Amino acid sequence: MERRHFIKKSGQALLAVSTISITGAIISSCTSDDSDAFFDDGYYDNGYYDDGYYDDGYYDDGYYDDGYYDDGYYDDGYYDDGYYGDAQVIRDILIATNWKVASYIDSGVDETSDYNGYTVDFKINNGVVATNGSNTNNGSWSVNGLGNELTLDFNGSPFDEFNDDWDIISVLPTRIELRDISGGGSGTDILILEKA
Repeated sequence: MERRHFIKKSGQALLAVSTISITGAIISSCTSDDSDAFFDDGYYDNGYYDDGYYDDGYYDDGYYDDGYYDDGYYDDGYYDDGYYGDAQVIRDILIATNWKVASYIDSGVDETSDYNGYTVDFKINNGVVATNGSNTNNGSWSVNGLGNELTLDFNGSPFDEFNDDWDIISVLPTRIELRDISGGGSGTDILILEKA
């Protein structure tokens, strides 16, 4: 009886010691992972965040710095070296087709309807003709060397409203967006031409 009691107590003591050892190992393992593995050398410092996705990957050397934003679509692509900053490309687009006034906002006032039915034809010799069949406005046009400004000079109404140096906001083969800010900053005009 005493022997069985001794064996039972010994087993309980052994179970308690094992439980304490396992619990200690788990706590030690969690502490090690938090400080040295997952956080410092893993996902955060040397892994996904510092040397991976964020610093040397998608954000710094990938999509953002050397990819889509800096050396891709924005800086070396469409915006700076494409249709926007290339004067000859813009000239070619202007003369390639006839245009219509899709929108004209004069200091917040929509005056698009004044140009309904008109087509605008940019000529190779820098002449421009706007007509609706019964009324014709002739004029001239030019794009500056930087490709960021379009100058229009019409004779006659209503297109003489456009006589100014317009900032080129965007140019597509089927759409051109221009902006003019008054000298005193009192208003902004937006002119959008689309392929007729």
